[in-house]
Amino acid sequence: MNLFDSQKPRYIKDLTVGTPVGWYYKLVDVSRKVKKDGGPYLALEFLDKTGRISAKVWDNADAVSKILKEGKVFRVTGQVNEWNGHKEIKVDSIREASPQDKDFSEADFIEQAAFDTEKLFDQVVELLDTHIQNSFLRQLVELFSRQYRETFQKHYGAQKLHHAYMGGLLQHTASMLRFAVLTADHYTLDKELLLIGVLFHDVGKIQEFTISPTLELTMEGGLIGHITISQRIFLELKNKIDHFPEELSLKIQHLIVSHHGEKEFGSPEVPKTLEAYTLHVIDLLDSRLSIMTDAIKQAEGKNLFTDYIHSLSRRLFIDGKG
Repeated sequence: MNLFDSQKPRYIKDLTVGTPVGWYYKLVDVSRKVKKDGGPYLALEFLDKTGRISAKVWDNADAVSKILKEGKVFRVTGQVNEWNGHKEIKVDSIREASPQDKDFSEADFIEQAAFDTEKLFDQVVELLDTHIQNSFLRQLVELFSRQYRETFQKHYGAQKLHHAYMGGLLQHTASMLRFAVLTADHYTLDKELLLIGVLFHDVGKIQEFTISPTLELTMEGGLIGHITISQRIFLELKNKIDHFPEELSLKIQHLIVSHHGEKEFGSPEVPKTLEAYTLHVIDLLDSRLSIMTDAIKQAEGKNLFTDYIHSLSRRLFIDGKG
């Protein structure tokens, strides 16, 4: 019996361990690996509108790799296995979908955010409107909202490490803005300055890498990085506002260029103001907690500890699993 004819569409969220796979998925990542016996295999990542799943091609890796292209839809057969507590597909056969394949829709591969991005963006604008009174900064927020709303609310927060999903950049920024309000009030900081720094600190990521048809570093992103791009975007908007104070502009730029904290981590400067150091710390806190939360979720409740997390140099204890 033909596997494709005998099964209904198998969205990624519905796949279960031990079941056969026979459907269409969008390829978003390909890596060539080496087996214990020295032979090659392929590690893949597929996507549909319901989520993502890893896959392995154990046989004929070199031949298969020649037909694979990230961003394309492929017809996949195989089996859902479990590896280190995660579901993954053992691929038996794979070919690129053709115009003759009529049993799927391109809409199946448009990634959906897990939350209402328009609503969250409105909440961000409302928070800024509530806490910012400076007329120049209010104009800056208005220009930002008008020019970048659509792109900003959909973009990933990163390519791999944290908030690496549709709407992640917005979610990361919104979370940091809430941290910023609390921290500024507690330590009597310049709240308006800090909020603007948060808003702009990662905006350059919308031009650092693309998210469709697949995640890909742009030439600009690879050569100058999101920090420099974020600074430029701020300056482009600031220059549209008559008589924007130069001292205020320099303070905001310092927040942007120093938010990675140390020069060895990509910042042209280290934080030299209370607000700049605060921005660095809440950025680090929010990104690290995102990585940790995702790792615990992916463990699927089957282990006491997560897999080793290289970016954090540790495994995490999963409380409440005993």
